[in-house]
Amino acid sequence: MRNFIVNVVPKTEGERVPATLAGQIMIDVQQILSDIGEYIIRRELGIQKSLRPEILSRFILYMDENGISIGTSTESLAVGSITEETIDLMEATMDAMGSGTGGYWMEDNFADPYFRNHIIYDVAALSEHINEYPDLSFMYGSPDNLKTFGKVDIARLDAFMKDRGMSINGAALGIITASHSKSKGQILGFESGTDKVRLQFREKAVENVARTLIGKGAVYIVGRLMYSSDGDLLEIRDVSNVTQAHTMRFRKLISSDGDVSVKEPVVAEILYDGEWHLKNETLGISVSKPTWDEAVQTFNDYFVFLWTEYSYDDIELVGEDAEIREALKAYM
Repeated sequence: MRNFIVNVVPKTEGERVPATLAGQIMIDVQQILSDIGEYIIRRELGIQKSLRPEILSRFILYMDENGISIGTSTESLAVGSITEETIDLMEATMDAMGSGTGGYWMEDNFADPYFRNHIIYDVAALSEHINEYPDLSFMYGSPDNLKTFGKVDIARLDAFMKDRGMSINGAALGIITASHSKSKGQILGFESGTDKVRLQFREKAVENVARTLIGKGAVYIVGRLMYSSDGDLLEIRDVSNVTQAHTMRFRKLISSDGDVSVKEPVVAEILYDGEWHLKNETLGISVSKPTWDEAVQTFNDYFVFLWTEYSYDDIELVGEDAEIREALKAYM
């Protein structure tokens, strides 16, 4: 497990670090770490709204004699790279934003505008708090490579956020709906989680394809995703493609007990009939839940459990258990 340290140190001998600043810095770094960790998990799992809070307990700060350190690993056999990936991205984010630029770097590394803006606010808050004490420096990094946090150009980042807005080019998973108006006839809509989403199509042919998929289950819609400041999906503009969602592919399986990076994607078949169903017949995984977020997290929990229980050769297995172990080898 990588040891990552953050600390506040005097620039000149004899200066002291106020406890209020040390506490505030710990809160700031905790917020950055948690937001980046949540962003990565949501990206990997395709979470729409609701992420179980216990999964974020892996991103916890600790205080020791060296300052604030991060030791968030778990003793599970399914420990993967999610913690290290989060720490690496946090360090790179501090590097980029502390260089006085960082806006377009943030866009390249945080596709979701809600989390991108929140993390910019997080780092800007850290910068403002340390800048209130010009005789102190904020240090971060590995014990053998501590770096001094630079100056964040808050005005430049604020202009960047206003310019880029709350939209991205991407795809959303959900259900096509239809309502009727006397003046406009049938009006198409889209439900993604709890969000009711307006659709604006690039071409009539794409809209016609969408109409054929009403009541046919889950679909992927590709276009310009427009979000509110609270992260709600409001509209998809310039819709260029609508296809049925038959499968979801996971390259990293994540639960509160651990995470697994796989050699080959784990494919989950998708079915929606009023409930969300995800299954992988080879592994014997089949889950049904009222919401997509519940289904996808339960599917990941199931896989991580199987990995922990069955993927190691030092335990003798027979029958179906042996078959599951053999199937898991395709992902090792």
